Amino acid sequence: MPSYFAYGSNMSRSRLEQRVGAVHLHGAARLHAHRHRFSKLGQDGTGKGNVEPHEGSVVWGVVYELADDQFARLTEFEFGYRHAVLAVALAESGRSVSASSFVALNIVEALEPSTEYIEHYRIGMAEHGIPKQYRQRLLGRFAPRRPT
Repeated sequence: MPSYFAYGSNMSRSRLEQRVGAVHLHGAARLHAHRHRFSKLGQDGTGKGNVEPHEGSVVWGVVYELADDQFARLTEFEFGYRHAVLAVALAESGRSVSASSFVALNIVEALEPSTEYIEHYRIGMAEHGIPKQYRQRLLGRFAPRRPT
């Protein structure tokens, strides 16, 4: 069963489980020497999350355990990404684990994510206790969705 590092909208457990079924949570984790950017062009024309090597930076995310068939289903949602194995550190224990994830095939500059997409980030980050400073740095320029 592969470990999966979610650093984008799949941090939200409900979003991930809607896609692949029930998953096992390992918890928040850090990917060192990388930065997060909205540099992957989505099929809807908006920016999607991506991680890129960048010394001195850290990307926060969540590690889940998925069955092989679940990871295969998830791959179907990750159009325009390639599979990557990343070394991440679990926040609670500091233990390093190898986790599968997705990295954009092509980098596109100056993309903006949709409000709905950002909302999945907000939910997932709050759900897993991602540090507020990181949340603010990554999402601070995007206005939260207003209740209707």
